[in-house]
Amino acid sequence: MKDHVLLLAVALASASVAWAFWHFLGPDALDVLVLVALTGTIADNWRLRRALQRCETKNEGGGT
Repeated sequence: MKDHVLLLAVALASASVAWAFWHFLGPDALDVLVLVALTGTIADNWRLRRALQRCETKNEGGGT
């Protein structure tokens, strides 16, 4: 029973946040979503490039 109440509370909180997001941002909400997606993509690309560079540096030491 406790899980059901917690699930209902989380669903209500998520719905409230979604409503507030669209209500207060209106037509600019799509711009915010695109900006968040673009920022996330750039950050992930930067992280992956650093990981690849570390991997390449580690493999330069000797190997075929």
